[in-house]
Amino acid sequence: MVAHSDHSGLRRHSGRLLTTQVKAVCEPCNSGWMSALEGRVQPYLLPMIKGEITELPPEAQEVLATWTVKTALMCQVLHAQKPPLVPAELFTDLYRDRVPADEMKVFCAYMMQPQYLNGPSPIEHRSMPSRNRDRTEDGQEFERWVTVVTMRIGFAVLQLMAAGPKGLRYEIGHGDFTPYVQTLWPVRETFSWPPLAMKRIKEFDAFADPLSKVKRPFPRL
Repeated sequence: MVAHSDHSGLRRHSGRLLTTQVKAVCEPCNSGWMSALEGRVQPYLLPMIKGEITELPPEAQEVLATWTVKTALMCQVLHAQKPPLVPAELFTDLYRDRVPADEMKVFCAYMMQPQYLNGPSPIEHRSMPSRNRDRTEDGQEFERWVTVVTMRIGFAVLQLMAAGPKGLRYEIGHGDFTPYVQTLWPVRETFSWPPLAMKRIKEFDAFADPLSKVKRPFPRL
C-alpha cells in the first residue's frame, strides 16, 4: 500500500493484503453500524471489484459513497501524520449523519489492474492533502484545506474529495478524465458502471491528484 502526502512525500507500508486492522474504533461502532455498512455495500462493491457491469440506483450510490468515506478515513488513521491529513470534524460528521457531508464529493472509476515486476497489483491507495491560508472578502484570515483520497480495489476505483472550512462550496473538474469518472455523491439518477477504463498507472496517478494542475481550485468563502 502506498500513500502520498505533501507533508512527507511517498510512504510505503507492507503486509498481507486485505488483513490490515485499524484499532481506532470502539466495539459498538465496529460491530454495529460499520459492520452493517460493510454488508450493505457488498452487493454493489463486489461485482465492481471484479469488473462486472453494475447498475447503481440512488440508494446504491449513497451506500458506496458512505463506504468510501468510512474507508478513506480509516486509511488516514492507518497512515497517521502530523499535522493530520483530515480534520477531526469529518469523523464526527460521519458518526452523526452516517452519510457523506454536504461539502464532500465522491467519485467512481474503472481501471485495468496494472502489471508490476511482481505481478498485478490488487490494491492502490493515494492520499493528496493540502492546506493554505486565505482571506475572506472582508479581510478575515482562515485556513483552507483539501484532501483527496483515491482507492483502487481490483477494477473498482473510488475517490473522496473533502474540503473545508465548513460551508465551502467548490467545483473541480477532472479535465481529460471526465469520460472515465462517474459521480456517486451527491447522488443522481440511476446509472450503469463502469465508465471508460483507465489502463496505465500514470493515468491513475494523474486522476488521484486532480489539484496538481489547478492553481486556485476553490472560491473564497
